[in-house]
Amino acid sequence: SLTYGGSVQHDFIHHPASLRITLVPEPIFFFHKQSVLAFLCGTMDKILFVMCSAFEVLGMHNKVKMHCCSCEADTWQQILFEKSYQYPSDEEYEHCSKSILTECCGCEQPHYRYRSWMQKKDGTEKNMEDEWVFPPKQLRKKPTWYRGFAFYSVVSTAGEGSTEKEYVWDLLREIHVSLENNCPRLGVMGLRALLEHIMVSKIDDQMPFIKNLKEFQNQGYISKMQKEALGHVLEIGHAAIHRSYNPNQVELIAALDILENLIETIYIFVEKAKQIDRNVPKRKGT
Repeated sequence: SLTYGGSVQHDFIHHPASLRITLVPEPIFFFHKQSVLAFLCGTMDKILFVMCSAFEVLGMHNKVKMHCCSCEADTWQQILFEKSYQYPSDEEYEHCSKSILTECCGCEQPHYRYRSWMQKKDGTEKNMEDEWVFPPKQLRKKPTWYRGFAFYSVVSTAGEGSTEKEYVWDLLREIHVSLENNCPRLGVMGLRALLEHIMVSKIDDQMPFIKNLKEFQNQGYISKMQKEALGHVLEIGHAAIHRSYNPNQVELIAALDILENLIETIYIFVEKAKQIDRNVPKRKGT
């Protein structure tokens, strides 16, 4: 552990646990090169030369609690860069913003957070606050087949132009982006468009949506219960487009669950069933 100025202690993984180094409040010698600090420190009876990370000593208190998309939890993050901006205005209020670049102290995943707000020139009465974080917080985990479906959809059609599976995955990806960035109206509109594409790609376009859904069931792609559930997905999309309805995140996630179940049934389970059929030995005499 390290004591600086007799008040702050910090553990170093580069030194044995039994080693304690006491630094004087003011280092005798200091230089900075490539994020490394060198201290020439004096004690009562000896001189020690200590090499340590710049962030470990000078920045040990320069941390913030933020959500880590990799750890999927709120973690302490080291602030690597921080800057505030004020945009002068002749009006009563002025626009302010703040950018922060951080690194998770656990997994070292970097994050960028941007905040903006309007405030009076004396710094009071903040309003119209907005925040944007990248990578965004995942409100819902992607299904286990998501990455595999994306990979095989693209690789299997390389050089052949966009195909049905590639289009399905690409639109599904955009829907997930709308969910992560708090755009539920765009999300349900995308679900409506994706459902229509899947139905029309499997059956001839019957016009209108309700007839497509009925024919989709008649041809065996969905059950009666699935038809009712998908009807609700279509309806929430219609409401967002034609009736100015603004769904909440819970409704978007529920509709996404229903449609991803359909995608898994039509595209994923069919391929898995073929794999099983190839490996299972056939009956003799058949």
